[in-house]
Amino acid sequence: MMLKSCLPMIEEDKKALKYLIAYKEGKIKQGLGVNLPDLDKHFVLKKASFNILLGLDNVGKTYWLLWYLVCQAKINNKKSIIWSGENRSGQLKRDIIQIWLGQKFNELNKNKIAFYNKEISKYFKFIDNAKMYSHRELLNIFYDTDADICVIDPYTGLNHPRNIPQFERNYIICNDIREFCNKSGKSIFVCIHPMTEAARRVFPADHILNGHIQPPRKADCEGGQVYPNRCDNLIVCHRLISSPQLFMMSEIYVLKIKDKETGGEPTMINEPLRFDYNNGLGFTLGGVNPLSQNNNNLNDELNIFD
Repeated sequence: MMLKSCLPMIEEDKKALKYLIAYKEGKIKQGLGVNLPDLDKHFVLKKASFNILLGLDNVGKTYWLLWYLVCQAKINNKKSIIWSGENRSGQLKRDIIQIWLGQKFNELNKNKIAFYNKEISKYFKFIDNAKMYSHRELLNIFYDTDADICVIDPYTGLNHPRNIPQFERNYIICNDIREFCNKSGKSIFVCIHPMTEAARRVFPADHILNGHIQPPRKADCEGGQVYPNRCDNLIVCHRLISSPQLFMMSEIYVLKIKDKETGGEPTMINEPLRFDYNNGLGFTLGGVNPLSQNNNNLNDELNIFD
């Protein structure tokens, strides 16, 4: 039997040559940072990237990601669409507005709330979580929007097909996400919980953090190593919730950066980036809040509501 010709799918030499010349001339486009050198050294936003955010429950994965998306919106004008199976859009908007303004939400009057509810809608869209979606349904919704960044939070909230073995199902999902990124040019973040064993793993008796839960590892992803294998970048968000000194610090470990040429590199295993919760007014890293300058520029605008 004669096989159908696949020649149209073979890349032309000129496409590779364009990359080779750009690399030679040092013109490879870099990802987008958020004016935090310590973070930007390790992780930057890249077009068409598949990102995993791994973390135990109740460590603040969603809040840290919202903060990061606000930074990308205010600093780089990037738009996001979010599907959250565990939080209502009103809750997410409340947190975004508070981070956006650097002000306690309960201190805002109703006019400010109404104004910024509309203002952030220019950068953030939310998918109704009243129904269950499959990953393909969400990808189709994402594809038809003008968002630069898409969020699935969490992976466990997806309506998975039940007639496919888990291992095969996970590869199908990852391959579909990979293809979506390549075709759409959009970046995607998938929030994943670790397997149960990771929640039992504590630091040993001779460690300074004796008894506290260790941060999860790449292979701890719910669904196994398939996700670290297929994603472009993998970040772990962790918090020592039982530590009187560190319970308000979010630890970020960058465990995988597939393409270092465009920016980013893994953090050292025992040297996470520690973000201060800052009373919910936008994380600081090393005492620096990348949104503070942007917020100062809004002072005159805010005064019209006083």
